[in-house]
Amino acid sequence: MNEKEIPCQNKIFVNRTLNMNTIKLIGFDMDYTIVTYNVPAFEAKAYEILKEKLIKEYNYPEEIRKFEFNKDFIIRGLVIDTENGDFLKVNRYGFVRIASHGSKFYSFEDQKEKFGPYSIDLTDSRYYIVHTLFSQAEGWMYAQLVDYYDERNSKVNYRKLFTEVRKCLNDAHQEEELKGDVVSNPSKYLIQDKRIVDALLKFKRFGKKLALITNSDYEYSRKVMEYCFGPYLDKPWQKLFDLVIVSANKPDYFTARNRYLKVDPKTGLLSNFYGSIEWNGIYQGGNAAILEKHLNLNPSEILYLGDHILGDVVTLKETIGWRTGLVVQELAEEVPVLEETRTIHQKIADKMAEKEELEDISLEFREKIFLKQQDRSEAGKKKYEDVKERLIKLDDEIRDLIFASQKGFNTYWGEVMRAGNEISRFATLVERYACIYMSGIANLYYYSPFKYYRSQRRYLAHDPQ
Repeated sequence: MNEKEIPCQNKIFVNRTLNMNTIKLIGFDMDYTIVTYNVPAFEAKAYEILKEKLIKEYNYPEEIRKFEFNKDFIIRGLVIDTENGDFLKVNRYGFVRIASHGSKFYSFEDQKEKFGPYSIDLTDSRYYIVHTLFSQAEGWMYAQLVDYYDERNSKVNYRKLFTEVRKCLNDAHQEEELKGDVVSNPSKYLIQDKRIVDALLKFKRFGKKLALITNSDYEYSRKVMEYCFGPYLDKPWQKLFDLVIVSANKPDYFTARNRYLKVDPKTGLLSNFYGSIEWNGIYQGGNAAILEKHLNLNPSEILYLGDHILGDVVTLKETIGWRTGLVVQELAEEVPVLEETRTIHQKIADKMAEKEELEDISLEFREKIFLKQQDRSEAGKKKYEDVKERLIKLDDEIRDLIFASQKGFNTYWGEVMRAGNEISRFATLVERYACIYMSGIANLYYYSPFKYYRSQRRYLAHDPQ
């Protein structure tokens, strides 16, 4: 398909040139990558389980049963200050652009006073960064609990509160109730998409090796993959992949030297083995270095795609140098909005250019006033007043256009990839570490398996545009 004909939400975006001719193995994460979840339904279930665990296991007040799930408050890239109960949207330099305490947003003045002109040190352990859509339930619960205790003037250790919420959610993901409900009611939580299967079949047909490398265990992976892939294949889904690795324990899979265990595809039982890993095998654990060595692959010959910017992309890129692709599901909704508001953004740019010209004229007046050389005639005064009035009117027009341009984005935080007019910290990580990124693996269906992905020229401030 001609790239111009591809719907905007199905396009692949390129940060670093990637020649698919040189790629021999394509690895995929499972959850939120080749398996697409109904995020609101899954996170709502996780939220209800989390709520009950907090009450029963940590003696939280029965009143929190009245809490209701909000699918919109938590977005990828948010920074949670666990010491203060704050939620922060920061730009690429770590400066706070939007902030709330719990779910209550700071006014412009309060935010300016609290965070001032300083960037925050995101390496400090007090900050928890939302890297994945799996964090919606825990993030919103934490915000509500901050509100709950603040409204009662209770002395609360915000960090302890966050630790308990996080532990409860981690336990929920490990225990049977959440995953068991997914397996029992797959149509409620999982989205079948034939394009994903067709994209992988296309790679396979043209000689690419495929690997599934997931942190999920084999039993859960088997059932989920059977639901999502089974209807579109004439063979077991395991046969589609040249290698299956479950319970990979990423990001340690890319940095540690854990042993592989062999998985029996029929029973799921594990066994030790001491030979080389082989094509068409199913394994648990292990590490990337052994994979490269035993399968005779160079890092530059492997492309890995996942949804977790830290676990699937940053760690991998920094340690072993595989090529990387990131799934940012939110772009399926955000990119069409950007296309629809293209003319609005152009109007904003035009009015900003007009504003700069008027500001230059206004500055000339100020310079003359300072040097007592101003035109004191009525015509001169009127011209100066006209410039000031036009600047005020332009500010109102630009503000209204900016509001109009943001209507399709998250109500609370705006675009995932931007913090105000600047790119967000999350977008900075994507730009630096992900060779390509897209709204879903289905997007690969629209491109050739031999595609030469080329990055666009990056403009610097001094470049003519």
